Amino acid sequence: MEPVYYETRPTEHLTPYISAYWVSKGFYRDTVMFPVFADGCCDIIYDRTEHIAKMVGTGAELAHVPLNGRVDMAGIRFRPGGFTALTGIPAGVIADGTFLSDILEKGLAEYISKQFETATTEGFDRIFSCLINNLNPLIAFWLSESFAGIGDISDYFKCSEKTVNRAFLAHTGVSPVRMIAVKRFRYALEFVLSEKKSMTEIAYDSGYCDQSHFIKDFRRFAGTRPSDFLRYKDSLGVRFIQFPSGCL
Repeated sequence: MEPVYYETRPTEHLTPYISAYWVSKGFYRDTVMFPVFADGCCDIIYDRTEHIAKMVGTGAELAHVPLNGRVDMAGIRFRPGGFTALTGIPAGVIADGTFLSDILEKGLAEYISKQFETATTEGFDRIFSCLINNLNPLIAFWLSESFAGIGDISDYFKCSEKTVNRAFLAHTGVSPVRMIAVKRFRYALEFVLSEKKSMTEIAYDSGYCDQSHFIKDFRRFAGTRPSDFLRYKDSLGVRFIQFPSGCL
């Protein structure tokens, strides 16, 4: 079976919480290490060959996923803070590989797992529409700004930087400094994919102080220089990663 990867979007009122529902299928004769770029998101991943649902914590670093043999996976990618906003579960307790049934109430975990067998957008939309809560205002503010720093957020809400830090740790599992770095990288990645600007222009438009800082961060979160990335961006390995919306 030729490897395939595709995404579908949630209903509009869930988009502040959920980035996409996705499916990955294929057969790999040899082990292939697929790159997953830092995106600040966490995922529920369901293995439809073993019928097991597990969590993946906030993606704040480059990771590689080994795939071998028959692969039939489906997942839900939550926006930064989205999983905690919907479930009330602090992001800090989510470790890569944690069973979904150890995180969520048993009945809810089983219901979500059952939906993965068909992986219908409508089924997931029904589940999470029932869980909608208000996004933490600090997280919502960060999502609405390009590169709001800790000081900007604390000034806006007239709270201490410690409060901002606690909010981010609770909702995303990582510090606001790390999340801002990931956000800047994801913003730059859209420009790199469009190939409409020079690397110097991308660096400054994305909030980097210079091109070398941009390249350093890109290598940290993507594992390669931007120019090298463009040479293989159409390979399956790169298409498997979470591209920004509209880039696939």
